Amino acid sequence: MSQRHLRPVPLLLAAVVLCVSLPSPAQASTNATGNAAAIALYARAVATTNALAVLKDTDTNYYFLKDNVTSLSSSGFHLQRGVPRAPAGYVDARVVETYRVLHAKVQWIETTVAPACGRSPACTHSVALEFLDTSAGEKVAYLSGAATAYCWAQTFSPANSYFGGTIGLSVWSVSGKFLPVTRSASQDVFTSQYSSGGQTITETDWVALSSDRFVRSLYQGSAIGQYPAFSFRVVESDPSTVPAPPNYKNCAG
Repeated sequence: MSQRHLRPVPLLLAAVVLCVSLPSPAQASTNATGNAAAIALYARAVATTNALAVLKDTDTNYYFLKDNVTSLSSSGFHLQRGVPRAPAGYVDARVVETYRVLHAKVQWIETTVAPACGRSPACTHSVALEFLDTSAGEKVAYLSGAATAYCWAQTFSPANSYFGGTIGLSVWSVSGKFLPVTRSASQDVFTSQYSSGGQTITETDWVALSSDRFVRSLYQGSAIGQYPAFSFRVVESDPSTVPAPPNYKNCAG
């Protein structure tokens, strides 16, 4: 994104299973154009937010989950993103990503992916997932049964991780083409545009005037060729307590 960890979408649409960690726009670009005043204010908020020890993002309407967890040691889940609604066989998911940050760089990410379809029959057999990303790779646990029995069921290399694209990078960066900043109540509102996987992304970010930190974002992707338009929201919070990474044993099988 001009700013956070949105990954290019079209490649993911072509392959239903997310098996490759794609470069985030934070890696791909650090250039900003457009309104100079907006860029300066945005850069200040980026520096303030990146200086925090922990950030937590909650995504809705972006990831969709399909699972068939019959074996802990085999791939029992698929994730899809960047489509306007859940594909057949998938359910809505609520994704919460916690970033542990040191010296403005991400050290590890803990991500929970939970079915968000309530009591719908589609959710009858769906389970939540937990991912832990470090520079060494990604571990995955299926959150089924008693919490005391949770264990790491699968591992992926950094190149094949689902959520590890920002390890060693800053969560927020400055790039894209910025419109003039506007104000809504106690927040500055920033709008920028950039290209991701061939689609034009319009990103709107809200920054609290009291703290100069990001609080929420809206991403809207344009339709292009076979790839549909999509939109999703992210709410960002800044927990006061720095968490320890999850620590499970490896599953027996």
